Amino acid sequence: MLKNVCLLFLVVALVTCQRGGKAKNKAKNMDREGARDRVENVDREAVAEKAAGKKNKFKDMFGDGKNLSKKKLLKMTSEHLPTGIHLPTGVKGAPEACINADFGESPGMDRIRRNAKDKFYACAFINFQYGVGEDKVSPPYTAETVDMRFELFKKCVDEVNKQNKRFRAGKDTHQAGINFFCDLTDDERRPFSNGLLIPDN
Repeated sequence: MLKNVCLLFLVVALVTCQRGGKAKNKAKNMDREGARDRVENVDREAVAEKAAGKKNKFKDMFGDGKNLSKKKLLKMTSEHLPTGIHLPTGVKGAPEACINADFGESPGMDRIRRNAKDKFYACAFINFQYGVGEDKVSPPYTAETVDMRFELFKKCVDEVNKQNKRFRAGKDTHQAGINFFCDLTDDERRPFSNGLLIPDN
């Protein structure tokens, strides 16, 4: 009797598993067919136009000027740039518009979103190095220090854009701008605070 009951349970379990497997396969097939239908219904021309629009918008910001290579930027030495203009790791060059723009007003700087890709910050960083002039306090950049200075600068850009967004929204009474503090560490900034403790927020 016990053997028959066990055998019955085993048969029921096998039949249930087979039905479950068929249901899963049917659901997978329906998902695949739905995905194929969605792909076929995509307006490829509209997608291509949208992508081209974004690309052109980025290109329009920088104008038709030539691109400056890493080598050319390093050769741009002056009294205040004894080692030239340095690019952070992974950035190979930059549009000439980054240098031609007024100090602190590099193309698209005010559109940079917090934690954006480095290429968006790079133009502002090049503009900073080129335009800061005799106000520069940090030591000349080297291949070993440029990435650290770039990270400090990115935080500064984020703070400036956040403050200016608040100003434009009427939530604050003053604007912010790029200045020589933007690539300094906390210790390097301390002598300029006259002993004041500046909060981190």
